[in-house]
Amino acid sequence: MLATFLLLFFLPLIQAQPECGIVPVDKCCEEVWSNRCPQPHCYKPIVENCPERKSLVFNRNAEANVKDLRRAPQKVEEVKCGTSEMNYQPCTSKAVANKLFSSCCELYVPSECQFMCKYETDQSKAKELLTQMANSTCSFKHMSSILYCASQNRDNRQCCQDLELNAPQLMVGSRCLRMCDPSGTSIGKITKEDVTCLFNWNVLMYCHHSGIREM
Repeated sequence: MLATFLLLFFLPLIQAQPECGIVPVDKCCEEVWSNRCPQPHCYKPIVENCPERKSLVFNRNAEANVKDLRRAPQKVEEVKCGTSEMNYQPCTSKAVANKLFSSCCELYVPSECQFMCKYETDQSKAKELLTQMANSTCSFKHMSSILYCASQNRDNRQCCQDLELNAPQLMVGSRCLRMCDPSGTSIGKITKEDVTCLFNWNVLMYCHHSGIREM
């Protein structure tokens, strides 16, 4: 509806300026145009695919003497991986991340617990790992060391918050967030109050994996 309104509003301007070229819809996220040559048909594809360029549609912050740059596409800064804008998509492959995780565990985690040292983000498999830990000789007192290696000494609490590990319905307050920054906040002894946090082991591993940057 809004796109139609914009089209009707700007159409006379476009028709009055025949020297203005029409940017193809599939190029709306690549090409740049001056405020003399509005491209209202680009509103929808920009909102859906490259919202950071909305100012081009509304002509905000555009200078009157900007030349038509249709032949010189503007380089748009890419959204960085491991951020909320990318839903915390990890920057490193799981194979590389697991190698880093394992190397750290070889230094700080007992051998009987090292099977936990992998970024398992599948919920059912994560539960199997915890069940295996509960039935093994690996003590839960080593959980802080495992989480330290998982975090690679990074604070990933923002990811955990955004993925609602402190949501009211969990009824644990911010208790789980300390597992997202084990080097900066003391985990201490694992108690029955931490069961809910461990139940979301796959979320913890996803956030710790997303915190790793390219080496």
